[in-house]
Amino acid sequence: MSFTSALREEAFRPRAMFLDEESREGTRALARAICMMDAADYAAAFKGSAIKRAKLWMLKRNACVVLGNVGTGEDLAVLHAMLTHEHEVVREQAAWAISSLRPATQAAETDG
Repeated sequence: MSFTSALREEAFRPRAMFLDEESREGTRALARAICMMDAADYAAAFKGSAIKRAKLWMLKRNACVVLGNVGTGEDLAVLHAMLTHEHEVVREQAAWAISSLRPATQAAETDG
């Protein structure tokens, strides 16, 4: 196996923390909080932090990706709110996340 194929497999393997339900819940909560931040919340939360190099819209885009990967139907309201974001890339990621969650939420509804 070549280094690049091994690296590629590792890069897309779920991290152990996301397999643990408690860690996943914390991750989802943080992603939802980032999605709902305004500029003042962002400035206060990351004052003096290097993370402020990233713009808030970039963090919101990433939060949408997180929710698309580990979210549940409980996250759909936040993602729907991101569909009206001023940055197109945030709207695109929110739409992707919603479409990623839809099959899982529909399966849970039919199973339950």
